[in-house]
Amino acid sequence: MLNLTLALVTSTLSPIPFAETSYTTSPLAEFLTPAASANFAPETSASDAADSLLGYTYIEVGAAKNDVDDFDEDVDIYYGRGSFNLLAFLYLFGEYSNQSTDFGNTDTDVIELGAGAHFGVLPTLDVFAEVGVLFSDVSSDIDELDDSETGYRVEGGVRWLVLPWTSGGLELDASVGTISLDNRLGSDEDPTFFSLGARAHFLKFLSVGAAYEKIEDDDQIVGNVRFSF
Repeated sequence: MLNLTLALVTSTLSPIPFAETSYTTSPLAEFLTPAASANFAPETSASDAADSLLGYTYIEVGAAKNDVDDFDEDVDIYYGRGSFNLLAFLYLFGEYSNQSTDFGNTDTDVIELGAGAHFGVLPTLDVFAEVGVLFSDVSSDIDELDDSETGYRVEGGVRWLVLPWTSGGLELDASVGTISLDNRLGSDEDPTFFSLGARAHFLKFLSVGAAYEKIEDDDQIVGNVRFSF
């Protein structure tokens, strides 16, 4: 009897063994204390980054230098472009450029109006295609060039956000296309072209880009600044 009494007293006074899970990981703790993950902002996913950076609503200004193979002069180009995303995958764009060269003291104003479509292949990869109508007004000491013309441009390509980072990322792009415009400042009035470019995005609305373009026999280098919305 004495032994039974001592056993009951000992079991009553002995500490209750802890469960395998501590208080901090128990359901009660999760109810009373916010989860540790709530104290940290969620990381931006690749899809979110692509949605914010591979946008089609923006204003862009830039400059280019075109090395024309047919004559020993460069063409200096300054341009501004605006693009507005419409519905889920359509966008409209407009561009004005001034192109000048010492060859014949030639100066050209070109306006392009067009539309495009883009499709997300992967969260960070888009394919796009666009077509634009060109309106060209050439002023030149060479009578054959001094005229106004209309034409078109067709282009298709890819945009790839290859390296996202906080509030930005590195984008690579490539495209191919064709231009049909009489009296254009180039070696061919109906050239095909390809373009390879890179763009560094900052703060999700500001980016700078550079591209190399091969327009038939001519080489062109482009640099620009883009403000996205």
